[in-house]
Amino acid sequence: MTRKTKIIATVGPSVNSKNGIKKLVEAGADVLRLNFSHGTNEDHSNVVKWARELKTSVAIMQDIQGPKIRTGKTKDLTKLEESNQVKLTNKDTISDEKLIYINYKDLYKDINVGERILIDDGQMVIRVTKKTRSSMDAVVEIGGELRSNQGVAFPDSRLSVSAITKKDIEDIKFGKKLDVDIIAVSFVRDANDIKKVKEIADENIKIIAKIELKNAVKNLDSIIDEADGVMVARGDLGVQIELEKIPFIQKQILDQANAKGKITVTATEMLQSMKESHRPSRAEVTDITNAILEGTDCVMLSAETAIGNHPEIVVEVMSNICTEADSRNDTSVLRFKEASGIDTLTTSLAKAAVQVANEIDAEAIVAFTETGRTPLLISNYRPEAPIFTFTTIDKTYRQMHILWGVQQVKIDRLETTTEMFEIANTWLQNNKKFKKNDKVVIVAGTPPNKEAATNLVRVMKIGEF
Repeated sequence: MTRKTKIIATVGPSVNSKNGIKKLVEAGADVLRLNFSHGTNEDHSNVVKWARELKTSVAIMQDIQGPKIRTGKTKDLTKLEESNQVKLTNKDTISDEKLIYINYKDLYKDINVGERILIDDGQMVIRVTKKTRSSMDAVVEIGGELRSNQGVAFPDSRLSVSAITKKDIEDIKFGKKLDVDIIAVSFVRDANDIKKVKEIADENIKIIAKIELKNAVKNLDSIIDEADGVMVARGDLGVQIELEKIPFIQKQILDQANAKGKITVTATEMLQSMKESHRPSRAEVTDITNAILEGTDCVMLSAETAIGNHPEIVVEVMSNICTEADSRNDTSVLRFKEASGIDTLTTSLAKAAVQVANEIDAEAIVAFTETGRTPLLISNYRPEAPIFTFTTIDKTYRQMHILWGVQQVKIDRLETTTEMFEIANTWLQNNKKFKKNDKVVIVAGTPPNKEAATNLVRVMKIGEF
């Protein structure tokens, strides 16, 4: 069976070569993630160049850093002891067990008494006990070793810092030059953060909102409306929110995004043990399978491929897990709910096409698209039949690598609806060995070459044209 769930693999030192990228794609990566929190512009340019030279097409996702708040330089062997009092400052200094520097200029303004400050992904927790305009006291609730440049999170606070930093703006402009296909936006708080990225980015780019803050969960509906898709970014989400709640929030995010016909990605620590091990844990396999059955379009690998010992093996293992889960498509929640409930013509026709295909046991659903919207909606209903989509647009062709169950074909421009049927008929026979009288459901917009709503569903028999 052909795998339908798509795989995003993060590029890093472990695969930062032409051969490394080639192996990653050959192993099954559909999308390469460029993490702009690390690496240089030259590194990212090389990856795009190497990827675009491959025979196998792959999409490029640019993941912008967002605001990174950190501790500064710290004395060696500094240990924060539970119940000890510490002072916090935003004036650059060397931290120790009594004074901690945090590089956030609005520290005294935004953080209030009683609120928690988490260091190193929540490994250490301190709580503010007193503050003035120029000083802040706190107590250590969970201690640990304080090192230089550790990440800091404020799960109880509303920060005034923009989610889109000067670095992000420059990175987005650089991404334009690279012609990236997708942008993942870090630390989104509300729909305005997505609007800001849209103002800078290429208008045809797909924008994925990373849901990793409490505020993002609160504003989930409006964020989903504004973005092209969402990522369940469980790493930072697990710092912001109690870990036992994360599985339910993951389900909520996937449900709401799928109900609105948006792209969904599940990320973080999916095969974390395979940074070193050749085999995943049983819990990891179950986690991935459950995410797929809950309706995720993509699963993402982070450190496993970026800095792991055997990145291509990790992708192969992920591909095997996805293929097995996809073969049990009848158990997916998307088969039993009214997904993509937006009342539009395109949505209604996509749903109708899947219903017809399932009822007549069609061998395939074929969609002609300019933007990728129609195949996204078709895939959201999880049809039994494979989805083949034809497009004339290079960027749309690459972006569809992120869509569940979609196999795309690049074609030249067509002038008539008859030409659409002819090319589908010929391609399916030549490339997929379809036989005469095999039934295929065609979904398209007419006339061709227009970014108009889909307005045609037709059942075609192979050999008719």
